[in-house]
Amino acid sequence: MDRAKFGSFEVIASICLKILKLFNNMGVLVLYRTGNGGDFLGIGGNWNFPEKHSPAVELFASGVFVGYMIYNAVVIIGYCFGDNKNQRNLTDILMNAVGSVMWVTIGGLAIHYWLGYMSDGSFAYVSPERSVGLAMGALSVVQGALYLVDTMLGCRLYYRGPMEYAVVSHFTVE
Repeated sequence: MDRAKFGSFEVIASICLKILKLFNNMGVLVLYRTGNGGDFLGIGGNWNFPEKHSPAVELFASGVFVGYMIYNAVVIIGYCFGDNKNQRNLTDILMNAVGSVMWVTIGGLAIHYWLGYMSDGSFAYVSPERSVGLAMGALSVVQGALYLVDTMLGCRLYYRGPMEYAVVSHFTVE
């Protein structure tokens, strides 16, 4: 079996992780938009104030959800149609590292908000929107962990192989 033809373990694992991240991202986005019985669920932000949700948190979360879904789709298409140079990309490592921090931040904010949430008119901590909100927060933290694993795979792939595609270029002295 020719390793160059079938790809390395890191490339195959990274592609599988990107597909898993894309589907998880779609699931989180569906919960975010329709998790409150078909209505907007949101992340929250400050449950101890009169307003329902913090606009800054919602804007940040929406940007990360939609932006990283588009980014993952484009990277998967690039892996399918690109050559080996596209698989060793510093931009992918940086986007995965930043994505890991952003997704864990959003998941933490969602879990913090929905743990303290009580539905209107009742003093019960059990409500369907609370359960969906906690699930959305947990899936966001899992998404951050997937980005961290993909960052490590990308680093391993980036720092092995020929140096002609690396940041430090090879100079010859004549």
